[in-house]
Amino acid sequence: MTLSLDIQDGKALLTMPEEGKFNPDSLAAFNAGLDKVIANDSAKLLIITGRDKHFAQGLDLDFLYKAEPDAAVSFVNDCMQMIGRLLQFPLPVVSAINGHAFGLGCMIALASDYKVMRSDRGFLCLPEIDLGMTLIPSMNALVTAKLSGSLLRDMLLAGKRIGGDEAAERGLIDTSCTLDLLLARSGEIAQPMLGKDRKTLAGLKADMHRPILEVIAAA
Repeated sequence: MTLSLDIQDGKALLTMPEEGKFNPDSLAAFNAGLDKVIANDSAKLLIITGRDKHFAQGLDLDFLYKAEPDAAVSFVNDCMQMIGRLLQFPLPVVSAINGHAFGLGCMIALASDYKVMRSDRGFLCLPEIDLGMTLIPSMNALVTAKLSGSLLRDMLLAGKRIGGDEAAERGLIDTSCTLDLLLARSGEIAQPMLGKDRKTLAGLKADMHRPILEVIAAA
């Protein structure tokens, strides 16, 4: 399955490919989807979700390990440029986390304005500690700005997998619910931000996330 975008009644639903692994092709498709949402004047809300048991598995390690070192670094920086777009997106952004959100998938959720997660399946996880990887500066800026205390320790240094109910209890997401309610709840939770001026919303988000965006831009 490829990425799909459906815009109806002001809601733009961007559904990532099966497993949600990011390589140059899938990243280009994701960015093109964001472009289409911005270009559609009727869009008032962006909901990002995945398929089956996956929200997004993150970086496509098969691609990454085969790429030349310079190309791999450049690609990861390109992925963080996409995260930067989400951090200052001119519409409310909701991650409807239907399943596993690992690595970059977790970072997409962290970069969203609201997070709703399936309660009975799937985990949020930063698996770098178990992959023998450290975060590049832009990833570290995002993670350390969005997580703190025991949550930062558990996720970054222990690689803990956190399910929907625990994520809600610890403030990692806004709420958890059953799969059948996921998209409806995602639309409801963003109501306070709907209809705000796009330029003003984007500007306020950019200012709020300036320390992260500056690190992303410096890469």
